[in-house]
Amino acid sequence: MRFNLVLVTLLCIITWMSSVQATHGPASSCCLRLPKNIKRPPHKRIVNYTIQSEVVCPIKAIVFQTKSGKTLCFDPNNDWAKRTIRKVQHEKEITSNTAPAVATTKKVQQKKTRNGKRQQRNKCRRGSKRQTQGV
Repeated sequence: MRFNLVLVTLLCIITWMSSVQATHGPASSCCLRLPKNIKRPPHKRIVNYTIQSEVVCPIKAIVFQTKSGKTLCFDPNNDWAKRTIRKVQHEKEITSNTAPAVATTKKVQQKKTRNGKRQQRNKCRRGSKRQTQGV
């Protein structure tokens, strides 16, 4: 009886811990403190941001993501952070209003042979003739 109680308690704790981890995410993704003297990158290097709330993490912060993949934590009341948020939002609006880019493929230049046919096409035909002759 005692073994069953310990086993059930252990399973409940493991289930609770995994549900907290799934709901709130790992604690390592949170900004735990706001640095006082951090070098501010140019606005053009910031590609995205998230607002960190106190519900999930211990402090409220703005987490900026740079082109190089770094994350920087800033105070949400910081003037530089507010300007950067506006610029990132403006860039997103511009890119969402433009037509999506069409993927283009680079045409491979093919040399024409003496009789004017494309060389690559002839190679394919020669290969298929050789295969049929060898059989």
